[in-house]
Amino acid sequence: MPTVTLRYRLPDEQAEYDAARQGAEAKSVLWDIDQRCRSLLKHGEPGKEAAALAEEIRRMIWDSPERLIN
Repeated sequence: MPTVTLRYRLPDEQAEYDAARQGAEAKSVLWDIDQRCRSLLKHGEPGKEAAALAEEIRRMIWDSPERLIN
């Protein structure tokens, strides 16, 4: 089984280390936000403004170059 070791020069690369360590949690939060927006659009009755905002948020998550969630 392949393994990966990441090395950081702390404290200079602390921000990069924190981002790597917290990546799975951040991905989970984005998934929750996406699903809430989806549910609002599918089952709720949002006003035009709320619907447009929910669609924009989903577009930002899914259309980002880095593909924020799979």
